[in-house]
Amino acid sequence: MSFDVLVINANPLLNVVHPGAFEVGAINRVAGLEIHAEGKGVNVARLLSRLGHRVILTGFAGGHSGAWLRDLIRAEGIEDAFIETRAPVRMGFMASCGRQEHPTTVLANGFAVTADECAALRDRVAALVPRVRLAILSGSVPDPSANALYARILADCRTAGVEGWLDAHGEALTLALAGTCPPALAKPNREEFEQSPDWSRVHELHITDGGGRAGIWMGNQAIWELTPPAIQQVNPVGSGDCYLAGLAHGWLCDWPLE
Repeated sequence: MSFDVLVINANPLLNVVHPGAFEVGAINRVAGLEIHAEGKGVNVARLLSRLGHRVILTGFAGGHSGAWLRDLIRAEGIEDAFIETRAPVRMGFMASCGRQEHPTTVLANGFAVTADECAALRDRVAALVPRVRLAILSGSVPDPSANALYARILADCRTAGVEGWLDAHGEALTLALAGTCPPALAKPNREEFEQSPDWSRVHELHITDGGGRAGIWMGNQAIWELTPPAIQQVNPVGSGDCYLAGLAHGWLCDWPLE
């Protein structure tokens, strides 16, 4: 079976969400809590699936939390190709504190992965990437031992003749930019763009900021600056992931960037 997109989310998240307000320093009794499968790549895969694309999602997901996350993903109609790890997938908590602009979040950084688990994910991607039109690597890596993983996967994508896009940060991003096959497209935020040493080998850059604006660079030349229409913001979490999914939707539909 072929797919439109392979999304690699190495460090997904099982998130406990309280959608209402809460009082800091007090016992808050609520009607119920929501459990969401999240992570940057999960968000990208979710939106592309809702737009009608055939999406397969892989990454690391172990333990009871990983099994729960995978059940939630499959329930949304997204093909599950996760690698089970010895360590459980990370968890988080999110709640809105009154009318403040950004919700309060508590997120575990990641979880341990072994060299064998990293090799298994790379093998899984190598088997899947010939069956897709586009590969998107999105989010952080769960463990410093996996920092070189994205650079290696991008090289595997190039070998298969499939375009690879990247939205990551930290050492995993630095190594991917310096690797033999940099991403065809990257979507850093302003801080990530300024902190990383060299973007010159990335053909298409989409630089976003917290205000919703984006600058688009093609071949190291600034082409456009985008300012979206004003909206009533509810929760900005995942908005950059939706931007990346929108780019992928246009690319898959053969729309010109203009």
